[in-house]
Amino acid sequence: MKFSAILSAVFASIAAVSAIEPAEGRQHEIAFIVDYKIKQQPELTQADVAEWTNGETITLQYHAQNNEAEEVTIIGVSGTFIEPSTGNVKVNMTAATIGPIVVAPGESHVFEQNIPLNVLPDHYLLVPQVYVAHEEKVKHVAIRGQLATVVEPNVSIFNPQLLFLELVLLATFAGFGYFVYEFWGKQYFKGTAPVAAKVKRAASPSSATASGKAYDESWIPEAHLKQKKTKKAA
Repeated sequence: MKFSAILSAVFASIAAVSAIEPAEGRQHEIAFIVDYKIKQQPELTQADVAEWTNGETITLQYHAQNNEAEEVTIIGVSGTFIEPSTGNVKVNMTAATIGPIVVAPGESHVFEQNIPLNVLPDHYLLVPQVYVAHEEKVKHVAIRGQLATVVEPNVSIFNPQLLFLELVLLATFAGFGYFVYEFWGKQYFKGTAPVAAKVKRAASPSSATASGKAYDESWIPEAHLKQKKTKKAA
């Protein structure tokens, strides 16, 4: 009954405990060794600087070894993102309950913690926190930190949000262009439209050409023409 009461109290207050107790704060001496690796980057060591991108989720894969003479129960995880140079806490991660996972003396256990990244791009020291129940007390187990740099993701031109913005801008410019054409451009183009040049008709062949003569006789006085004909007859 006592152990059940402890667990109920822990599940109700673990978030408050993790928020109040800083990473460098009170820790309990316990022969319960916890280490971890980052599942997505298993080659990383404590000496390396991890590179993470906002929006992704990293998974801490813990390995816990119980060297106590009594069983130890894992009951929760939390953590903080700390400023590496000053030690100031920048982000407190939401505490989450686990199990409870009972680890017998001399045995080990593997468990995981998912951490969605949504922090300001910067350099951090990630300090995970594991809470256990031992000897009817809640204890905070000391765990190593991991240096990391968090950056914003690269924006692709095929990103749905960017595509939507491009369509909105395109529609806006198209509407503006249509408005300008309708209220100003159409009148302008009408006023400066080129005038088609008039085509002159070619003169009809003269009666002189039709009759086989080299000149037009229509303008010659009739008396003169009769005189010419009389001379030819003679």
